[in-house]
Amino acid sequence: MTKEKRTLSAKEVLEDLRSGFDDQMLMEKYSLTYRQLQRLFRKLIIGGFVSPLELAQRLCVTQSQVTEVIDQVKKMVDELE
Repeated sequence: MTKEKRTLSAKEVLEDLRSGFDDQMLMEKYSLTYRQLQRLFRKLIIGGFVSPLELAQRLCVTQSQVTEVIDQVKKMVDELE
């Protein structure tokens, strides 16, 4: 079974994020599942297009949740190196 890879424009996704799109709106526009959206966010962070803090600021989250995301991203970056 082969998965089809799609290419999304980071510029367009960032414009949508910064214009106020919430998760549901992004998932609908780009036909993504929640899990795919999370992977997209990770790729945007790792690629340096957006900071974890910028993503976190669009949500109502606690400081501990932001810290957890930052820790997860650091672990992923370490694994890639």
